[in-house]
Amino acid sequence: MDNSNFTKFKMFFSLDKELEFINKMNREGWKLVYIKGGCFYTFEKTEPDEYFTILHATSKDKVLEISSFAAQCGYQPIPHTMDGIGDFLYLTGRKGEVSSEFVCEAPEKIDSAKRIYHRFQALSIAFIIVSVLLVLECTLILWPIMTAPESSIVLIVVGVMFILFVAVYIAMCIYMNLLTAKARRNMKQLQKESEIYE
Repeated sequence: MDNSNFTKFKMFFSLDKELEFINKMNREGWKLVYIKGGCFYTFEKTEPDEYFTILHATSKDKVLEISSFAAQCGYQPIPHTMDGIGDFLYLTGRKGEVSSEFVCEAPEKIDSAKRIYHRFQALSIAFIIVSVLLVLECTLILWPIMTAPESSIVLIVVGVMFILFVAVYIAMCIYMNLLTAKARRNMKQLQKESEIYE
């Protein structure tokens, strides 16, 4: 393995956890240089605690403008496979040369928080719909087949495994809804603070 860079597989539902992981790697002397497929993170060797990474969400038509402003503030965008499609910017820069408060204007912060909230909200709705469909499949189709007197052991084992999969999926659905609620609270808090200072 090349000691100057490496790729690590990680999956995150929480943006906070993702940033925590990236900045932990920064503190250990690894700078994020590319994200592929949302779960393959490529790092290159740097000095420990040299870089700091933030995440900013903006409208697609403002991505170039925000990227340009970020460059003036000492940040550089981290390429990822959603470049040009998504509205998330991963920005990194040397500590001491950049501010963790990249966007200080309240409207920009609120817009970023809203976009993150709406992303989680859409994912939560998708998870709920799939969860309902899976539960219906278990109760209306799978359970009667499994409990029939002529059911084989193999069919029962497959059915139990599918039910366990559904249980895990429902747990993920609950977790996604908790993250959505957290993103909503963050957005509301920023809106409230903005109203106080106006």
